[in-house]
Amino acid sequence: MAPSPDQEPGQQRFDESNARDLADAAGRDRVLNPAEHRRLLEAAGRGDADARESLVKAHLDWVVSSAGERIDRGLGQGDLFQEGTIGLMEAIQEFAGSGSEDFEAFATERISSHMDRALGDEQKAVRDSQLLLQAAHDYVDAELSIRQELGRVATTLELATKLEWPVQRTEEIGQMVADARRRHDEEMLQYLEPDEIDLDTLMEDHGEGDGS
Repeated sequence: MAPSPDQEPGQQRFDESNARDLADAAGRDRVLNPAEHRRLLEAAGRGDADARESLVKAHLDWVVSSAGERIDRGLGQGDLFQEGTIGLMEAIQEFAGSGSEDFEAFATERISSHMDRALGDEQKAVRDSQLLLQAAHDYVDAELSIRQELGRVATTLELATKLEWPVQRTEEIGQMVADARRRHDEEMLQYLEPDEIDLDTLMEDHGEGDGS
């Protein structure tokens, strides 16, 4: 949805009303009395799928609340809701044998744990992507620098020495750069008319980009 005036560009805002609609649609408005709640928890602990489903429907509001607290940390509402629901189902399955007497505290801890683990995985993936992108830039800079110094395409060993990387890492990043160049060429070709393609130039560019 469009950001409100007080939102930063690209910031996500948790659509709590929409998430609560999802919870209501699943049957959250069904209130369980304490005796029925205990019975369902015991049955769910024995593997009763219907009992587990009833408890999930009754407590999806806890998932909505936990998701709302985490919406600006890297995952969207749907992913957070899904992870939290998995945590709730796990709590329902394990509560009877946990020794805990407070189901809400037990369940909200599991809900939060699942969401936080997913957020951590997402943040790590973003950091890894950023590091790979920086490595690709460094590789290309080293290629250009050596070509200017020596007047020819650099060897893998020369690149590894300049970058102070192991040869294996240099080869891996070099392959990633070559793949990116190939995809770029393929994307550009689809916008050209056949009589606009200069095959000699295209082959020359590939030779330079691939280090051949």
